[in-house]
Amino acid sequence: MMVVDNKQKRQCTAETAGDASKKKRKVEFDIAPQAQDLQAGGSEGDSKFAMEMFESFVIRALKDLDNGECSGMESLAMQVSLPATDADRISVEKLTVLLRLLGNNISKIDNSKSGASMIRSIINFEKWWELPGPALSSYISFIRILCSSLPKWWQDVSMALISNFALSPGKTVQHHEMLKYFLKTIPSSIHFIDTYIGKFFPNKNDSKKVLLNFISNVLALTEYCHELRFQAWSLVIEKVISIDVELQNELDELDEDIDDDAGDDDDDDDDEDEDEDEQEEATERVNDDADDDMDDDMDDDEDLGDSDDDEAEVEVDGDEVYYVDLSHNIKELSSKLDEILSVITSKLSCALTPESLEEGDGVNIFNTLTSLFKSHILPTYYTRSVQYLMFHVSQQQPELMDAFLVTLIDISFSPTETMEKKIKSLQYIGSFIARAKKMTRTQIVFVTSYLTSWLNRYVLEREEEVDQPGGMERFKHFYAVFQAICYIFCFRHSLLRDGDDAWECELDKFFQRLVISKFNPLKYCNENVMMMFAKIAQHEGVVYCFSIIENNNNERLRGITGKATESGGGSSVNGSWSLATRQQFIDLQSYFPYDPLFLTNYKTMMKDYYIEWTEVSKGYDSDVSEELDESP
Repeated sequence: MMVVDNKQKRQCTAETAGDASKKKRKVEFDIAPQAQDLQAGGSEGDSKFAMEMFESFVIRALKDLDNGECSGMESLAMQVSLPATDADRISVEKLTVLLRLLGNNISKIDNSKSGASMIRSIINFEKWWELPGPALSSYISFIRILCSSLPKWWQDVSMALISNFALSPGKTVQHHEMLKYFLKTIPSSIHFIDTYIGKFFPNKNDSKKVLLNFISNVLALTEYCHELRFQAWSLVIEKVISIDVELQNELDELDEDIDDDAGDDDDDDDDEDEDEDEQEEATERVNDDADDDMDDDMDDDEDLGDSDDDEAEVEVDGDEVYYVDLSHNIKELSSKLDEILSVITSKLSCALTPESLEEGDGVNIFNTLTSLFKSHILPTYYTRSVQYLMFHVSQQQPELMDAFLVTLIDISFSPTETMEKKIKSLQYIGSFIARAKKMTRTQIVFVTSYLTSWLNRYVLEREEEVDQPGGMERFKHFYAVFQAICYIFCFRHSLLRDGDDAWECELDKFFQRLVISKFNPLKYCNENVMMMFAKIAQHEGVVYCFSIIENNNNERLRGITGKATESGGGSSVNGSWSLATRQQFIDLQSYFPYDPLFLTNYKTMMKDYYIEWTEVSKGYDSDVSEELDESP
């Protein structure tokens, strides 16, 4: 084709006047944008004429489709499909004309191969959301006409819209407006949307920016598309869990490798001694808050990812280069998780207002999150941060805390749940009541009453079983409940007295009965928690535990040296556990879901909702070993 500019047009007119043979010459227009010519000084009249010629070309291309001639439409489609940075891409002015004419001929262009190619080029027009006002309106109008007239194209349109969720929310305003329009006018359009959300959801290894943008856009979608709320939140929670678990695995792997290297410098010990030491070290690492200052723990975790000194030290020793890679990955994962959880929590804070709860939409969101907590978060072992979503959400209103606690209690004592899930749910109960700052005294006393009543019944009904054949793992449920009540007592004992300064639920008599029972809970519960409970309980005049703890330790030492007796309640006959079973139980009992966060920004967001151990410890976190030598 020939490009006819203003100068050529004048020459053509002169030649036509002088030579009749050229009077019927066919003039073809190349549709490549001539924006530079117009900007270089073309008059308004020239621009208008160029647009008229372009419009004529489009009309002719549409007519040619009826005759099977597709070259004109293919040329147009090529210009539309070019990248935004390509100088030959169709100009904004011509695109506006094209969209108007095509919108009036939807059926015609749909019936041809080149027309379908044109439609796809328009749907995937790069950066259409950055078009100026009139052109943007024309674009949106065309898409609406297209999908309303020919719903089959909604699949392509929805795919293009959802794939752009990786853009920042500021650039996806029109995407959401279109989605909202089609969900309202074409209810069946929801089916493709849910498919593409899952398809285009970024991988956990994608950049933090892409993850944040996509999650923000998905959550924005749930605000006007309630039908997709559960699936959208499910995808978000799954992604957060995957990052959380990987981060914890990295931390554990780093910890284990460092321990292994340290172990290479020590003499080999007896295998059974090593097993005991490993169990104790694992317990101490996971539950240091019951025995040490929590802020020190948190700082240690942060140093893993941020310490330049550690990296420099590692570079000196070539054998530890592996740790450099790990710490970089830990830092990256921590940053992703921190910002993602902060964004999600901010959105939830806006969504769960008293007004939204009163209207019912807030309750719907809470119920969705509760369901996902039960199906996704609770069954996942050793997440450290994602569970704080429920921690924060439930504290927005007392009624929500009640609902969350009832959910946990139902799981903890359900006859249909697995024992592992019951134990973990009890860990959540103890940790939540201990740490949730918005918890009311009434709620604390209620749960305490529920747990103590259950334990009293259990002792009455099953204590005689201890002397019967079978390991103490039969009573794991009992130990999990007892540990939860002890953990609650350590944090909340100041609220567990009534107006007459008497213990609620007669806790003094309760603990005195339980610690001397044949179940011997001080032996089988988490050692750090029991030690801290023993010190606080003695200080508060509830019960003295150190003589029992000392006796348990002596029995354990006799067992290690092969001098165990065969008496019940902890002997080598009835008290023995298989190594695998005991380790599993120790791991479960050492997990406290609401241990302090080490994510900097997210921890700040939780500050007004979270009780630090230092706020209630009153010096109890000092060394307690000397208490073992004291008499009652």
